[in-house]
Amino acid sequence: MTRRYQPGDHLAIGRIFHEAVHQLASNDYTPDQLLAWSNGDIDFGSWQQRCGRKRPFVKELDGRAVGFMELDPDGHIDCTYVDPAYARRGVMSEIMAAVKREARAKGIAKLFAEVSITARPFFARHGFRHVRDNEVHVRGETLTNFIMECHLEESGSPFRG
Repeated sequence: MTRRYQPGDHLAIGRIFHEAVHQLASNDYTPDQLLAWSNGDIDFGSWQQRCGRKRPFVKELDGRAVGFMELDPDGHIDCTYVDPAYARRGVMSEIMAAVKREARAKGIAKLFAEVSITARPFFARHGFRHVRDNEVHVRGETLTNFIMECHLEESGSPFRG
């Protein structure tokens, strides 16, 4: 089931974020870059505030959150992370389909995101096009990512949600 954030989900979301960064992105970023992106100290209070404000989409399996994605009112997709134990099982595709349905219902014509090296193939499969390369400076490290966008009227195939 894909649903919106519920109080208490922030505990799983903070853990998913940290584990996804350190396990799934470890082939694309250096250990120092990974620590700059997500150090070992998960600030659950900050996640609680963020989730309460952004109300991310959450995929739940067997009563636990296993992936999440944020959609801002302007079409910006922010955090997009999956529990590494559930990677490549369709979890994020289900969430992306829900995000696209919500965006269309709200009249949002274009989605856009800053996408990691790791997530770029996923976004491309869901109709996002590369706009430009981007660099993010975090805690003394430079991380490469990509600005990608998806015009919803162009992404109507069943596969793309």
